[in-house]
Amino acid sequence: VNLIMGREVVKELIQNELTSKNLKMELSKIVAGPERERILSDYKVLREKLGGSGASQLAARLIVENV
Repeated sequence: VNLIMGREVVKELIQNELTSKNLKMELSKIVAGPERERILSDYKVLREKLGGSGASQLAARLIVENV
């Protein structure tokens, strides 16, 4: 998501960052926090970027182009 959008849409909890405290905090943003509408809006933009059928192929191409 973040790679395709070119910015942080959702927090990536990697390795030591994946703690129950951090997970609870980030999930609360998605479920009921004030950032929920921004996240949903960003996912709408992501769906538009990926298009309909063939989304996996498009995502793979975008990843390869940006790596």
